[in-house]
Amino acid sequence: MPISIDQFEQTPEQQLRPPAAGSENADRVLAYLTERREEAFTPAEICQGTGVPRGSVGVVLARLEDRGLVRHRGAYWTVSPKATAR
Repeated sequence: MPISIDQFEQTPEQQLRPPAAGSENADRVLAYLTERREEAFTPAEICQGTGVPRGSVGVVLARLEDRGLVRHRGAYWTVSPKATAR
């Protein structure tokens, strides 16, 4: 959708960029795990609980782990103690 020249000129550049690919899925997974921080889940359970496609859950979890927001043992994943809801 086009924007006006005024919006183009006045809006900070960061706000004009599209969200990072997969950020919505990451937000959903992180919120799900944060709300249930006393439990750990398999990727299939996270898929079922969040509605994030099964093929995306593993990638999302790996990226969140790289950022220190989730952790896992075996097949189970949980939110990192130092993570806060975004």
